Order: sequence, then structure tokens, then C-alpha cells
Amino acid sequence: MRSRAEGARRPARPSLDDVDEVMGASFSSQVRFKFERFARRPRIGLYLTIAFLGGTGLLGMAQGGHWPTVKAEIANFPVTAANAVGFRVVAVQTEGQNALTDDEVLLALGIREDTALPFLDVGAARDRLLQNPLVQDATVRKLFPDRVTVHLVERKPFALWQHDGKVQILAEDGTPIDDFRDSRFAHLPLVVGPAANTRAQALLDALQFAPKVREETYAAVLVAERRWNLRLRSGVEVKLPEFEFGAALARLETMQSRRDVFSKWISIIDLRSADKTVVRLTNEAAEHMAQDDKTASTKARKKAGQT
Repeated sequence: MRSRAEGARRPARPSLDDVDEVMGASFSSQVRFKFERFARRPRIGLYLTIAFLGGTGLLGMAQGGHWPTVKAEIANFPVTAANAVGFRVVAVQTEGQNALTDDEVLLALGIREDTALPFLDVGAARDRLLQNPLVQDATVRKLFPDRVTVHLVERKPFALWQHDGKVQILAEDGTPIDDFRDSRFAHLPLVVGPAANTRAQALLDALQFAPKVREETYAAVLVAERRWNLRLRSGVEVKLPEFEFGAALARLETMQSRRDVFSKWISIIDLRSADKTVVRLTNEAAEHMAQDDKTASTKARKKAGQT
């Protein structure tokens, strides 16, 4: 009877759900009880299976070299989703674009075929545009759902500057914009020599009032950083005075209009003196004139002997 009573009073085995309340259990028992309780939860097997398969798949992609591609696709998913709902950039509208090419603008904006408008960083795009020496200022805006507008303020190419063995494009204030690399700016006047960039604007402004001279001029050389020599397409070199070169150009314009001096056998036209114009003939012209003088002199002597 005692044994039955004692057996009845013996505590029952604790429930696994109450394992945290078991007193005196060893650490390993506590761990085992918690794992058994976790395993008894509904669908835990399904979750473990999914985790196992997912981990196996990731391991296989990593070992097979496919993980970078998968990672890129995952990272690009927001862009792909935005494009799918109509936010892909399909047009770029520009204002103030003259010297810049379309490719230069698109490259600076960073716009590709799959660019999604919500993810376009207009601040960074503007900074890249400003890195182009031709761009003085720029404004980039998003126009939802699929357009970008760009307002450009370009530096106006004014002249080409040759110095130290290189040719650069100048702005109106004499600031070098960029190196001369293509034919877009081949029509610009060429100035040559140290400091020619800071003195060019005054000369080119004066040439606006001498269109015949300007049309024939292909280069202006600053001599000793003091005065200009013009080199004409006909091969004539024009020496201008240090001061009042505008008046000298007006005099030359009149000479060309009346006498077509650029087509003569002339090598140098010296306008440095306000009172006179000195002209030097080419060697061929000098020889021709000397021969003419000799022939005339011979004829004169013969005529004098006959009389």
C-alpha cells in the first residue's frame, strides 16, 4: 500500500513546454529539452527543408561561378521593376546645346537603354556635365514618367591658341576651354604665341571692321608680347603697330578694296608707321621687275644710239 501511495505522490515528468521552469536540470538537458520543444512546432520541418534547399542552391551558384550574375540581377531588381511599370527613360530634351554632341551629353548624364528615371541621380549627372570644359553651367531635371530635361550654358569657343607645341580652344575671356582635337572648331581664328590668349579679343574685334582682311587672315602671331603680325592665305605677312592697330587695319582694308594688294607679288606689308606703308615684294617679283628694268634700259640705250 505504501509503495502505491508513494508512486502516486511521485512528480510526473515535466512537460517540454515548461522546461525553462525545471529546476536542477543540467545544461545539456536544458539544450536538449529546448531543441525537442522547437522540433515539435508546426511546419518546422518544412522551414528546415526550405532553408536547406536554399543554402544548397546558394552554395552551388557560388561554386559554379554564377553568383556574381545572380547578385547583379538581385541588385538590379528595383530598376527592372521600375522599367516594367513605365519609368524607363525614353527621351532627353536639351536646351542651349551648341558645341556639345549628343553622345557627350548622354555619357555625362549616365543614361543607358535600361536607365530608370526614379533611380537617376540628377546631382551627379550635373556634376559630370560641369566637368566638360565646354559647359559653364547646367541644370538637370526629371520629368516623370520617362523624360529628362537638360539646360546648358556653354562656354562660347572664340579662337584657337597655339603655344608650347599645342593648340587649345579659347573662350571669349581668353580662358583655355579644351585641347583642339577635332574639326568642329577648325573654322575659328588662330592666334599664336605666349600671352596671345589674353590679347586676342581686342584684335579679333578690330578685324570685324575689316572683313576683307579678316577673310584672308588664317593666323595672328603676337610678336614679343607687344604687337601682331597677320599671316594671310595668299602668303602675305602684315605687320601691325603696337597701338592703334584698328586704324592700320582700316587702311589695309581700303588698299585691298582699291588695289587688290593681296593678289600681287607681295611678301610683306608693313603698317607700323602711321605715315607710310612699306611693301616688300617676293623674290620672284623682285627678279621679274629687275628683268623688266634691264630690258627697258637696253631698249632705251638702243633707241638713244639710233638717234
